[in-house]
Amino acid sequence: MSKKVTMQDIADRLGVSKVTVSKALNDKPGVSEELKQKIIDLAVEMDYKFNSIAKALKTRRTGNIGVIVPEIFFTKNEFFYTKIFRYIEMEATRQKMNTILTILTEEEETKNKIPLMCQEQKVDGLLLLGQVSPRYVTFLNKLNLPMILVDFYYRDIKLDHIVTDNFYASYNITSYLIEKGHKKIGFCGNINLYSSIQDRYLGYHKALLEYGLVFNGKYLIKERDDKGNYIDINIPDELPTAFVCNCDKAAYLLGSKLSAMGYKIPDDVSLVSFDDVEYSTMFNPPITTVKVKRNEMARQAVKQLLWRIDNNEDLGQRIVIGTDIVFRDSVREIK
Repeated sequence: MSKKVTMQDIADRLGVSKVTVSKALNDKPGVSEELKQKIIDLAVEMDYKFNSIAKALKTRRTGNIGVIVPEIFFTKNEFFYTKIFRYIEMEATRQKMNTILTILTEEEETKNKIPLMCQEQKVDGLLLLGQVSPRYVTFLNKLNLPMILVDFYYRDIKLDHIVTDNFYASYNITSYLIEKGHKKIGFCGNINLYSSIQDRYLGYHKALLEYGLVFNGKYLIKERDDKGNYIDINIPDELPTAFVCNCDKAAYLLGSKLSAMGYKIPDDVSLVSFDDVEYSTMFNPPITTVKVKRNEMARQAVKQLLWRIDNNEDLGQRIVIGTDIVFRDSVREIK
């Protein structure tokens, strides 16, 4: 068994005092930001266990659930994760728990900042909502707090996660397009961005393979850059007859761009998407979409976290939530 890393080990590596390390790891005054960051980075590198928080919470329950959401998922016009958070609040209340929300900035995530609610030992466990970088998830995991990932996962990080059945849902809705006579089908989404988009892209591919259709790389288009910011969509010179869009906002933006170029939905191009949020009905015609059961995701997330607070066995459980297709008017049948 490897030797447990101590504050003194970190202090010796950096040539500082143990008191300085203690102040930095507990975010106390008296240490410069530059040195504090060096100490935190080295603590993570050396696999130091942040046990003080966990020990305090074993003897004192707070009755609070912490929710961490990257700021890019919690903007004014973001309907998906804001609604999941509302459902989490409602479920937590039913379970006689409170919620504390932390909106994680890019800088805080990059610099491995410990959330204030964790520093002050105000939560019994954490729900990570959206997609947080594996580096930051690994860092938070060293706090030894019960933690559940919601709507994302990493194979090599053994934490419970609640996800939609994205692969099958995409396979199902792409198959629906094919059965409506579509043979040239594109995909709109940055497949390097989030695990949910990747799974939807793979489900789309399975449907093409099953029906013997050839994938055309020119039909793969992006609506976001690699940081998750929405961008102007580049429309291919040759259009497919339909697009599977990774989310309703992508479908709304793509449909709006095509309409501005003179194309008609669904006469010229059919659209399907995911989530069943407001963007799917804001567009004219309303978009056929996969309904993601956000209320069930929230319910399962709170339930699993409360169970995990008292149980440490069988880590890395995967809870998959099924979906339904909401049929609207954005798909044309090709005879």
